[in-house]
Amino acid sequence: MSLLVILSGLLVAGLYPISLPSQSLNSLNLYTIYFVWIILAESWNLAGGYAGLLNLGLVAFFALGGVVASLALATGLPFIVAVLLAGLAGSFAGLALTPTFRLRSFYFAMATLVIPLIIKPIVEFSTNRTDFAVPQNAISGSATLYYLGFAMAGLTIFGVYFLVRSRVGVALRTIGDDEVGSESIGINVLYYKMIALVISGFLASIAGAYYLQIIGTVNTTLFLNLNFSLFPIFMVIIGGFATFEGPILGAIIFSVINYWLTSEFPGSTLDTLVLSLMIIVVAVFVPKGILPSVRRLMSRKSGS
Repeated sequence: MSLLVILSGLLVAGLYPISLPSQSLNSLNLYTIYFVWIILAESWNLAGGYAGLLNLGLVAFFALGGVVASLALATGLPFIVAVLLAGLAGSFAGLALTPTFRLRSFYFAMATLVIPLIIKPIVEFSTNRTDFAVPQNAISGSATLYYLGFAMAGLTIFGVYFLVRSRVGVALRTIGDDEVGSESIGINVLYYKMIALVISGFLASIAGAYYLQIIGTVNTTLFLNLNFSLFPIFMVIIGGFATFEGPILGAIIFSVINYWLTSEFPGSTLDTLVLSLMIIVVAVFVPKGILPSVRRLMSRKSGS
């Protein structure tokens, strides 16, 4: 049922630009950030929701993706190739974190928190620059940019959908539920955690490459922007841990509320207050997230 709802939503999103007059196509730019958040939320949920890896440094992969994509586009490579290169860079960064898997959850979280602080000076030193832009000849129009994000988000959603239903997904759910128990039944915990973080890094980095296309240029200060580490976690908390639909629901709810508050009350911190309170309410009353709680309620009603 949930898959049918998502397919219907994607169909509507795919057809929406066709319904717009040509002079209104620029309005599509408002929706591109939703695709970024959906990809980032799915990225974090794969490692954090399924494998139990509390990654607080997602922005490192995200910003790295923007940097690599900019460098690739500057050489004349197509955007799709630049995205794939950005994703590979994120995967290698995730692979480099493998030694930290042996740390306890709190220490692993602290280790990931400093990763952006490590990568930022490396990028600045190796490239001798702090600004990374999209070349003029590689800038996409509003409709093209929208459909690029639509395709990337759609592929991410269904990629995660099939992954979590595979042998890898079963292993990740088992590890997330009970890591010690997983080891006792012969699951290679280190190996499957590595897979989760490598794929998570890939997804976060392609989101960063797409974000570069949206805003045109990124600065290395992006590595220090914790919003891109924390907001995806909040979205997963709202929608539901370890569900492929939960991050989508959380990303839409979070983004819509955030956009409305910042539009209606520009320059205020009301959005931070409201969203923080919402996270607390969800964590207290529906700790597994909205979607699992709704499912549990519906199963009780059908059982009674």
